[in-house]
Amino acid sequence: MTKLIRAFFAMTVISLLSACGGGGGSAGNTSGVALFTTAPEKVTVAPGETLTYNIGGGIPNYIATTSSTSASVKVTGKEMKISGVSGGSAVITVNDASGAKVIIEVTVGSGVDIFTSAPEEVTLGIGQVSSTFTIGGGSRIYTVASGNRQIVSVTQSGSEFNLTGVSVGVATVTITDSLGGSKQVKVTVGSGVDLYTTAPTTIVVSVGATSASYQIGGGSEVYSLASSDRSVASIIQTTPRSFSVIGQSGGRAVVTVTDSFGKSVQVNVVVGTLVDLFTTAPSLVSVGVGTSSAIYTIGGGSQIYAVSSSDSRIATVGQTAGKEFIITGQTGGKAVVTVKDSLGKEIKIDVVVGTVDALYSTAASEITVEVGGANSYKVGGGTTIYSVGSSNVGVARATLTGNDLVITGVATGKATVIVRDSTTGSLTINVTVGTGTPLPLFTTAASDIVVGPGTSPTFTIGGGRAPYQVTSSNISVLTTSISGSTMTLNGLVVGTAKVNVVDSAGAIVSINVVVGTGTSVPLFSTAPSSITLTSGSTATYTIGGGTAPYSVTSSSIGVASVTSSANSFTVTGVSAGSAQIVIRDSLGGVVDIGVTISSVANTPVDILPGDSTGAVGDTLTFRISGGSPAYTVTNNNPSIANVSPTSITSTGGTFTAQLLNVGSTSVTVVDAQGQVKRITITATAASSFLRISPNVILVAEESRNTVDLSIYGGTPPYRAFTSDLGLTSVSIVGTSTLRVGLGSTGNRCFIPVDSSGTYKPLGIGTITLTVLDSLGASATAQFNIQDNGMGNAAGTPPGIGGCTPL
Repeated sequence: MTKLIRAFFAMTVISLLSACGGGGGSAGNTSGVALFTTAPEKVTVAPGETLTYNIGGGIPNYIATTSSTSASVKVTGKEMKISGVSGGSAVITVNDASGAKVIIEVTVGSGVDIFTSAPEEVTLGIGQVSSTFTIGGGSRIYTVASGNRQIVSVTQSGSEFNLTGVSVGVATVTITDSLGGSKQVKVTVGSGVDLYTTAPTTIVVSVGATSASYQIGGGSEVYSLASSDRSVASIIQTTPRSFSVIGQSGGRAVVTVTDSFGKSVQVNVVVGTLVDLFTTAPSLVSVGVGTSSAIYTIGGGSQIYAVSSSDSRIATVGQTAGKEFIITGQTGGKAVVTVKDSLGKEIKIDVVVGTVDALYSTAASEITVEVGGANSYKVGGGTTIYSVGSSNVGVARATLTGNDLVITGVATGKATVIVRDSTTGSLTINVTVGTGTPLPLFTTAASDIVVGPGTSPTFTIGGGRAPYQVTSSNISVLTTSISGSTMTLNGLVVGTAKVNVVDSAGAIVSINVVVGTGTSVPLFSTAPSSITLTSGSTATYTIGGGTAPYSVTSSSIGVASVTSSANSFTVTGVSAGSAQIVIRDSLGGVVDIGVTISSVANTPVDILPGDSTGAVGDTLTFRISGGSPAYTVTNNNPSIANVSPTSITSTGGTFTAQLLNVGSTSVTVVDAQGQVKRITITATAASSFLRISPNVILVAEESRNTVDLSIYGGTPPYRAFTSDLGLTSVSIVGTSTLRVGLGSTGNRCFIPVDSSGTYKPLGIGTITLTVLDSLGASATAQFNIQDNGMGNAAGTPPGIGGCTPL
């Protein structure tokens, strides 16, 4: 109350002085009023804050002084400003000209300790903003700072502040004033509840399926999840606080949920079923040769199953993409079929195939075959796999495909064919080839010929009675060799020799040979007079005739480069343009070949399927891919198969081979660039039973095309099975087409291995395809895959393109 009266009195005096024209502040002017100020006796000011007051009464001029650096004072006329400098106290003395004074006590700060409305501990969620907290006391100038801004951030406005949770953790927020006073608040960003998940203790999920979504809570966000075996179970974290489990393969795994404090909970995962592996197949299955068992189902276990045979020569297994399999007998004997799941559980089934009958053949003990003819017979009984051999392959050749025996007459004479089973069974067939007088012994070589030194021309022997023998009278000048009916003469040095060709009946044909220069086979090449290639492509041709050694050169290696060996050369397209290839022999003989290189890229020409086997009466269809149209199709043995058309104008075009007689023929496709692709088509004896045609095919491992096979006989509808679901899939299209597509690996890349698991480069892997008709009859086909090196080298695990051992 005293302060208010004093201030009121001072203001009244100032007003009166102004009204009377006094108080102007000039020396010697007295008002009769004592010195005063509008400031109270005690003043509180914050550091950096300035308070303004008036001075009056007494005798001007006025001055003011401070007792401490904590506060400053400035007087201008009748105005006084007091400013807080630093925490503490000071005494301000105001004097007039006569020495009168007024004392003001100044406190810099609030006069009380710093305080805040925030509690000592605060818990926030991530992204959560606290309520607004206030600060008081101290110097009234405050700073609020977070000890870890990655966990909690601070927003301040004067004496107010808010806290925001950034990430899980603990941080300390410090509040200070300019006088050094401070307060601290401990901030926890998290839930404050123990980590938990709504998932059950054990999650059961099928292979390829996704579980329900489970929630995560408590603990300290953020959450992380891990599977102990991602090949069995993988995890999808659908939101920061939820997850699902995907079954990848049969087995068990543990899913661990961990918060940022390192606390964790675990959930067991079973991919598959909780039922033991089982099959409807009995422990012993008996099937006949060429017949199939009932269809058996598999269940329980891990739900990914593999079925294999211990000896696919005796029994093969066919498995559908579902949970079914059949067993097909191939040859008499015993095998074990193993049903296995991905957890390693196994069920073994003993399989007996065939009969205990003695080995037999429908062929008589004495048979006659015409030269060039072929007789077909059946072989049965005995045990396991059959083999056949001929005592004289130059007279009679014998082949066995499954139970089908084919004896082919090669040349007039006699031979013995012996059929054996895998144990001690055997039977003998005496074969007479030709019934009339044989043709006289002959050779395609003239009676007098010239052979160049270092050359090796070949000639054909025919007529007479095979086998044949060839001798040279002077092996220091000329040596000879024979393979079947092909004779080779090898010129060594200049000189003469007589060559005698003798058959098994003693007939002789003599050839006078001069080794040196003179009239001989002219220099030639299998290359056409004009070659067209694309950049980066190659073509290889043979050199013959003339006098070796040969040289091959290119007029422009920037257009076409050439490499050569003893009897061949390869041209490689380098860049677009024209060049001349010149072939020379050692005596100066020359052959010129024009080469045109196109810049258009070219892919290798291919035929799908490759080598194929069918029965007489079947019509096989082949498709051409790659290369450059148009294509020319040639057939070297029209008596075996009728191939048409002989000209195809577009990539993807097809041709057919109608099988006419038992035997083999070679079909060659040549594209417009001179690229060559050759396959062998084999015809076997026809059967009225259920069968697949072609029943033996060959495809390259890089092929991804589907292959269609025809089904003959039996009683539809048909069902299809394959022995390898990874590399093949099978389906019935229409009423009688077996379509072979890609399997689960998405390609046909494989690594050929033997029974010990050793890598066999460029080998052939065999997959058995089985067709079952509605009455239980079955037929099989061999789907052969050629390894072309897409897999890894020996001793390394499967690699490129998902290649798998086969």
